[in-house]
Amino acid sequence: MRRIVLGTCILLLLACDNNKTTGISGSAVGMPDGSEIYLQELGINNKMIAVDTAVVTNEKFVFTKPQEGKNKLNIITTADAESRLLVIQDGEPLQITLYKDSLSSSVIKGGKDNMLFYEYVKSNRERNKEKGLLIQALRKAQSETDGVMVAQYRESLQQIDADFIAEKKEVVENNDQSMVAIMALSDLINAKVLTLEETERYFKGLASDVQASTVGQSVKKYIARQKSQKIAEGLASIGNKAPEFSAPTPDGDVLSLSDTLGEYTIVDFWASWCKPCRMENPNVVRVYNQYHDKGLNIISVSLDRQGQESRWKEAIKKDQMDWYHVSNLQYWQDPIAKAYGVRSIPATFLLDKNGTIIAKDLRGQQLQAKIQELLGSS
Repeated sequence: MRRIVLGTCILLLLACDNNKTTGISGSAVGMPDGSEIYLQELGINNKMIAVDTAVVTNEKFVFTKPQEGKNKLNIITTADAESRLLVIQDGEPLQITLYKDSLSSSVIKGGKDNMLFYEYVKSNRERNKEKGLLIQALRKAQSETDGVMVAQYRESLQQIDADFIAEKKEVVENNDQSMVAIMALSDLINAKVLTLEETERYFKGLASDVQASTVGQSVKKYIARQKSQKIAEGLASIGNKAPEFSAPTPDGDVLSLSDTLGEYTIVDFWASWCKPCRMENPNVVRVYNQYHDKGLNIISVSLDRQGQESRWKEAIKKDQMDWYHVSNLQYWQDPIAKAYGVRSIPATFLLDKNGTIIAKDLRGQQLQAKIQELLGSS
């Protein structure tokens, strides 16, 4: 799954009020007069939108342009900075002490959301540090074949992860008015520890302006995608009719699933860039060569990207995949993959002559055994 917001490993802070100015001012330690400090808003898809530029005078700065609304994510940076501050706008004025050589070490006063985020980041760092030390100790114990210590370290790591998850859930549940809650929810989503139902419940429990924020909109879109995925997975489940589709072939023609049905048909999702797919292809080729004359057909749907048509064709030839092929060259946005609820590749669907799905994700010996069961020994 794609990450839906910037990771919270970078220091994220600051705010502005919703009146006449942003409410951000402070000291710029070590910055000469005339230095420029930039305030930007983090928009959808991490697009940066310029908000204001402050000019340093006597190591002081102030942002003066108005910025409407709240619960926006702002970034403060300079022309030569190697780090940056990512800012939560919660409607309260902020006083900041910026350090020329390390923006990430800046000191912020004011803004409840930013103070809460300070604690959130601090906790993340402490737990990640503890986890890193345990991982090192685990590897050492594994190299020394110390089974007792390996078990203890693994148990400790599991406990850290469990505590981490519980802490993030608590942040979401107890701070429904705060941007930190939606960030914590995003972290939980990226960690893949929530069901769709849990994710939606947490999201609906947040304040409407938090839901409407940049991160909130990303989470909302994620929930919508997952719902569509779940519906597709249900439609493409065993016992159901396989979703019909049509797509371009390597020769530029259009081929439909219904045109390829044999006694049994494998719908195979793959891509030229997918190493596990390429490793599995020899097995699929072997099964096809053994059973094609008995009624086995295969139609492979490639998730190659736009501009990779030549790679797709070369892979077909190199792997000797002498069966039907189609691709929209749309990567993970491929409508066929979406219709079948495909989340990873390789993925296979075995159909009977009526186009009904009778098995899914058979590979290696399992695929060989199933086709042999259906069509007999070759």
